[in-house]
Amino acid sequence: MSIALFTDLDGTLTPPERGRGELPREVDEALRELAKLIPVAVVTTKECSLATARVPYAAAYACINGAEVKAGGYVAVAEDLNPEALVHVAKAAERLDAYVEVKRTTFGSPAGLTIDWRGAGRQPAGLDAVVAEAERRGLTVLKYGGHPFVDIYATKRDKGDAVRLLRALLGVSHVVYMGDSENDIPAWKAADVKILVRHKYNAHLSVEGAIPIPQEELPNYLRQVANNIKTSL
Repeated sequence: MSIALFTDLDGTLTPPERGRGELPREVDEALRELAKLIPVAVVTTKECSLATARVPYAAAYACINGAEVKAGGYVAVAEDLNPEALVHVAKAAERLDAYVEVKRTTFGSPAGLTIDWRGAGRQPAGLDAVVAEAERRGLTVLKYGGHPFVDIYATKRDKGDAVRLLRALLGVSHVVYMGDSENDIPAWKAADVKILVRHKYNAHLSVEGAIPIPQEELPNYLRQVANNIKTSL
C-alpha cells in the first residue's frame, strides 16, 4: 500500500495567529524527515509562492483552497476561475476596517480573498454586504465558527477536489490528511485518515472519525509516524 501525508499549512503546521507564518523548527525538522520516506503534499488556502517557500521539500502543492495545483513540474489552475468577480469584491472589502489579503495564482490572477479582523473584537461594519455581493457574483464564501475571518474564492473547487487530484497525480492509494478548520472538511472527507490539529481557535470543531492532536504535540506525532514507517520497511 502506498501512503502519503497531505497537510494544511496555517493553523496546522504553523501557529494560528496572523503573522506567525514560519514553521516551528521542530515541526519543520520532523516533516522534512518524513518527506524522505513518503510523499508529503501541502493543501492550503495560501498562495503557492508562500507554500513552496515554507515547505520546499513537499512533493506537490494545492493552493488558494484548490484553485491552483503544482506537481511534477506542472502548474494547473481551476477552469472555472473568475478573477474579475473577485477583483470587484476585493475593492469593496478594502473599505472595511479589517486586514484584507488578496491571493494570486502563479500567473498573477486573483483567486482568493481573506477578510481578517483578529484583534478587533468584533466583525467589521459592512462585512455582511461584502459577503452578500460575493455570493451574488457566484463566488465561494467560507465562514468559520471560531476564527475571526472570512475567505472568498473565485472558484467552486475546494480542498477535497485538491486531495483527489493530488492522490491521482502522486499515485498513492492511502492519504492521511491533517487540518484545523472548516475549510479542511472536504479534504478530510476525501482522505483515508483524518487528523484534526487542535488549537485555541478550533475547540468548537467536531470532525467525525478524526484523530485529535494538540498542535504542541505535532512534532512528536510526525516523528512517530516516520519511526513506524522505518520499522515497517
